[in-house]
Amino acid sequence: MELEQRCFSHPWTLRAFRLAMAHTERGRLVVLRGPFEAGDPERGIAAYAAFEVVLDEMHIHTLAVHPLERSRGLGRRLLASILDLGVRRGAGLALLEVRQSNWAALALYRSFGFQSVAVRRGYYEHPREDALLLEKRDLGPA
Repeated sequence: MELEQRCFSHPWTLRAFRLAMAHTERGRLVVLRGPFEAGDPERGIAAYAAFEVVLDEMHIHTLAVHPLERSRGLGRRLLASILDLGVRRGAGLALLEVRQSNWAALALYRSFGFQSVAVRRGYYEHPREDALLLEKRDLGPA
């Protein structure tokens, strides 16, 4: 939760994480972790992603990389891993929302073949901003 709040101005709540992960056959939280010291509130977490597969759709809820770990390819590695997990769970399509001003995330997702299919007006708060709905069809090896 500490890292979620650090990475996003509109972070997921603990309740949202718990609801998304309530059905382990559908939801998954994947964490990339390094060594850590006792008392580290982020417990060595370098990056994480939460997703669910419902029928043949993969919904990527959140993907974050610790600010000190960015530009090292962790987001790319994590996204490739969760897309593979989604395929193994029967997903043929991946969906996610992203702030329209989050250029780094947009570049990552587009490099994997995600395309913008809609705009969700006023989706984010702090600051208020539109979200782009991105989708990737025909999931397969990234």
